[in-house]
Amino acid sequence: MPFYDGRKEGAAIKAIYYVGDERVELRDIPVPEPKDGECLIRIEACGICGSDVEGFLGKTGRRIPPMIMGHEFAGVVEKTPPGGMYKAGSKVAVFPKLFCGECETCKQGQVNLCPNAKFFGVMDSDGAMTEYICALEKYLVPYHGAGADVASMAEPAAVSYSAVSKLTDAQITGARNILVVGAGTIGLMALCWLKYKGAKRVICSDASDFRLSLASRMGADAAVNPAKCEFERKISELTDGAMCDISVEAVGISPTAQASVDALKNAGRSVWIGNAAKMVSVNMQSIVTKELQIIGNYIYSFEDFKTCVSLLSEKAIDVTPMITHRMDMGSGVEAFDMLRHNEGGRAVKVILTNG
Repeated sequence: MPFYDGRKEGAAIKAIYYVGDERVELRDIPVPEPKDGECLIRIEACGICGSDVEGFLGKTGRRIPPMIMGHEFAGVVEKTPPGGMYKAGSKVAVFPKLFCGECETCKQGQVNLCPNAKFFGVMDSDGAMTEYICALEKYLVPYHGAGADVASMAEPAAVSYSAVSKLTDAQITGARNILVVGAGTIGLMALCWLKYKGAKRVICSDASDFRLSLASRMGADAAVNPAKCEFERKISELTDGAMCDISVEAVGISPTAQASVDALKNAGRSVWIGNAAKMVSVNMQSIVTKELQIIGNYIYSFEDFKTCVSLLSEKAIDVTPMITHRMDMGSGVEAFDMLRHNEGGRAVKVILTNG
C-alpha cells in the first residue's frame, strides 16, 4: 500500500469507514493536513477494540456514521510543526483522549473524566483505521524496543493497568485468590498486570475454552468456563472454600457482574472495568450483607498510558499471545466481518497494519 512521502500533495490514502449498523467500507480519502501544533503520523498499527465491534454492530450508539473508528494505534512521525519536540521518523504511540487541560477535572489529573474531551475513533471523531492521522504533540508518547503492533496495545494495556492500580500492592500480593472475569483483551491484560504486581494465584473465567487456554498460556493458575459448571461451586472448589479476595470484571454485562460478586469472600473487593451494557442487575443483598467493595474504573490517566508504553517497550509483560490476527488495513472490511461471527472467540486482538 503506497504511503504519502511528503511530496504527493493531495494523494489518496485508504480508510475504513463505519457507515451504518454492521456496515463498514474501504474509502479513498485525502492525506490530512496538520494544523498548528500538530504532527502528521503514518499509522503502522491500529487495534480493533471490542468497543469498535460493539459500535459496528450498532449496540452502543457511540459510533456515529459516517466515521473512521480506531483508538489503539502507533506510528511514525512524518511531519512536525516548526520548533516541535519530535523529529521526523520518531516512533510514537498516541494518547487517544483529547482532553482540554483547562477544566477542574483535568487540573486534578483526571483527564480520563474530562467533560470537554473528544476521543479518536469514538462518536463522530475520526480515528486511526487509516494510513495517516494528525495529532497535537502533547498526545504523543515515544517508544523504542517494541514493534508497532505491541506499541498499539498500550491503550488496552492502560485500561487494565489503571483498574489493577485501584488496588494496593499489599492487597494484590496479600490475596490468596484473585478472579478475572472475562478473557478478552482487557481481562488478559488484567491477568498480566496482576501477575506483574506479584499476585499469587489468579483464576480466569470465560465462556470460551480457546480464550481460557490463552489465559493459561499467559499465566493464569486456573480456569473456569461458567457455561460448563455451577460457577460459585467451582470457585469454592478451586479456593478450598475460601472464595476470592479480589475480582476484576472485564466484560460488563449482568451475568459477569454477578459472577464477580458471587466469587468473593466476606469483605472482598471487585474492580469493574467492563462497560458493555449501560445497565446491569446484581444481587444487592449479597453486596451489603457480605460488605463487599465495588470499585469502578474508566479508561486511564495520561500517566497510566505513558507508564504502559514504557513497560511494553521494556517487555515487562508479553502481550503477543493475545494478538491472534494481523491484517492489512486494506482488509479491514474482512476483519470486521470475521469479528462479527468470531466462532469460539478465537479472534481476540485483531491489529490492522500499514506496510
